[in-house]
Amino acid sequence: MLKPYYMIDFSASACLFEIRINDYPVIQMNIEGQVSSMIPINYAILETGKQTISATILPFIGSTQLHSKSELKFNIKLFDVSNDFVFNKQFCDYQSEPIQKKGIPIIKYINTFLAEVPYKLSAWQNGENLKNIKKCREKLELAYNNIAKIIQNKQYDIFKSLISKRESNMATSMYLSEEEKQNRVEGLLYDFNSGFKVQAIQKESIMFLYADNRVAMLKKINGESALYLENKKTEEELMLDISFYIPKGKEEFEII
Repeated sequence: MLKPYYMIDFSASACLFEIRINDYPVIQMNIEGQVSSMIPINYAILETGKQTISATILPFIGSTQLHSKSELKFNIKLFDVSNDFVFNKQFCDYQSEPIQKKGIPIIKYINTFLAEVPYKLSAWQNGENLKNIKKCREKLELAYNNIAKIIQNKQYDIFKSLISKRESNMATSMYLSEEEKQNRVEGLLYDFNSGFKVQAIQKESIMFLYADNRVAMLKKINGESALYLENKKTEEELMLDISFYIPKGKEEFEII
């Protein structure tokens, strides 16, 4: 298969859940009702070999225990996108057990699967262990505030340079053409100029470490990215799910 394309097909209800591939978050949602969707995960598969998939199910925000209707189910679907979007197989089927008693605060699940991909990404596996970094939180806040300032000042050439490694990995793993790669960034810049204003990073945001402590993110209490823009006229928010790492041998955070 020249272009294997892996996707998670999921549905959830009455919970806050997170799914990770190789300890990197690919989806996190706070759901009081129900939701179902399918998302690509190639960008979290760095190379051919054994991959891990894990899920955490928590009470939705505002609740202290899982609801009787709390549920998460998913599977991984493999497609061949060499010529068209052709389904190949399905695996890693998971469905959480029914909630039969009160007081259950969390459900966790972990499994592995083999993936074959025609690329090897240079990403967070080349990063420092952030548990060993002094003043890690301060450095991460500085990186977030720097990005926010760059967007606010419309320094888009600098912004594109800072996200270039991430976008290159995304294009490689998702088999994007050069035009499609450019359209991703230009679409983001279009939104920046469509009435959206970057918001200040909240001090009460929480630092999360992922990818075996090599990736860091700041998130609001509800799990959304601490870096976001708001359009007050349309009452819309634009979340920027950007992750950071410190390359080996360096001292400051970079986008990955």
